[in-house]
Amino acid sequence: MKIRTIITQDAEVDDQNSLRHFLYYANEVELQGIVQTSSKFHWVGIPGAVKPDKKSDDDFSGEFAKVSGPFDQPYRWPGTDWMMEEIDDYEKDYPNLCKHAEGYPTPDYLRSITKIGNIGYEGEMEKATEGSDLIKERILDDDERTLYIQVWGGTNTVARALKDIQEEYENKPEWSELYAKITKKVVITACGEQDPAYKEYVAENWPGIQFVKTLQMQSYAYPWFVMPEGESKDTLKADFMEKEILSKDSALIKGYCTWLDGHEYEGEGPEGQFGANPNIVNEWFGARFMKVVPQKYDFLSEGDSPTFFILLPWGTRTLEDVTYGGVAGRYHKVDFKNSKGEACNLWDVSKDIYTDKDGNESEQESMWLYVADIQRDFAARVAWAADGSYEKGEHSPKLSIEQGVDISASKGDVVTLTASAENPDNLDTNISFRVYKDASADCAAEVTLETTDNTAKITIPESAKSGDLIHILVKAESKGHYRLFDYKQVIIKID
Repeated sequence: MKIRTIITQDAEVDDQNSLRHFLYYANEVELQGIVQTSSKFHWVGIPGAVKPDKKSDDDFSGEFAKVSGPFDQPYRWPGTDWMMEEIDDYEKDYPNLCKHAEGYPTPDYLRSITKIGNIGYEGEMEKATEGSDLIKERILDDDERTLYIQVWGGTNTVARALKDIQEEYENKPEWSELYAKITKKVVITACGEQDPAYKEYVAENWPGIQFVKTLQMQSYAYPWFVMPEGESKDTLKADFMEKEILSKDSALIKGYCTWLDGHEYEGEGPEGQFGANPNIVNEWFGARFMKVVPQKYDFLSEGDSPTFFILLPWGTRTLEDVTYGGVAGRYHKVDFKNSKGEACNLWDVSKDIYTDKDGNESEQESMWLYVADIQRDFAARVAWAADGSYEKGEHSPKLSIEQGVDISASKGDVVTLTASAENPDNLDTNISFRVYKDASADCAAEVTLETTDNTAKITIPESAKSGDLIHILVKAESKGHYRLFDYKQVIIKID
């Protein structure tokens, strides 16, 4: 059964990039809404609205992290037509995408679930909108599956939907049961907090709703230049971007923005015209603190994409428990209480050890290791859209572990894992094993792992204690052009 999700976004250039990227993967989840919101970066303005004295908490430094105004005027407002324009591009690619995988939603279906939410100003939730009503309807439906609501901009439209539910039901007999059901059902994956709505409304009234800040800002957004050199960084540079992604004849990718590529965006000032402003390398917000000079066609940003990467079926077990980590990163619980002293279900990004091309180890955002996988997989999907021939496309291998992915063991035991992979393109596949120490108990540092062909023998150390978890990441990587992958995350529990 597919994961179901709703996208909310504020239409910034990297949101527009993220939606284009997502649509190549629209077959992998059940998309139930695309909703435009406001944020501290973008709003349409409401006559008479007054900007508050305080400013939002910043999730990253830079010019765009500052609240501007006034709230009764548009601020960096890109309009709303762009969503339908992107779906029009998807419609052109749709026939070819359908030749490579089942489950792509029709363009007309996507149009039917695309709505305007609360866009008045930062944090605006003055009244119900088509977007908040769609979210409310999905929250209240009889579908028992978790509803993952992605927040690429402000949380305000989601907050408005929850507020309407609260106002309608809080004095009715069924409120207690409904409240518990919604708290369990809704999970918010968010690119940080881009307005006050989470802390001022959601945390105050729905503290149990899980709010995962998937802000892998240095790994897949504007500041990626500061990250260590290695394969992940190579796939964000102009050479890879131009050759493997931008050169393909896909309508969706033709509208995708990279550095200095000529794309111009409605409503943006020169400091936000990353494609069209020839002086942007000296004027953008990172020019002062990163001291880098972007090249034409360098990756720009998809800071919001980790909110849906966490949902894709890439074989790791992040949704089972976000502390387990995976392709979309690893997360930890934040000690945060609302004004009533109630603990909130708030999560933030953890760091993992990354080894750069020179063998140096450092702690980095936990998604950084996987960016090369993500980028090559993205390139393969763009190639699907560009060529309707199934034989010319590449498709991910399917990895399996003979012993399963949940294993019990005792200290001193030797656990054997036998892996195999099926490749739909009849390509050879390489299988590798590693101990995922960052997600495991401390005893994992002493685990001995020996591999032969497609088999691994893991010796559990004597220091292991009952209840310890040892994570083993198994990867199948095809030997095709894109080196497509599948993971299995084996968890050994010490009994």
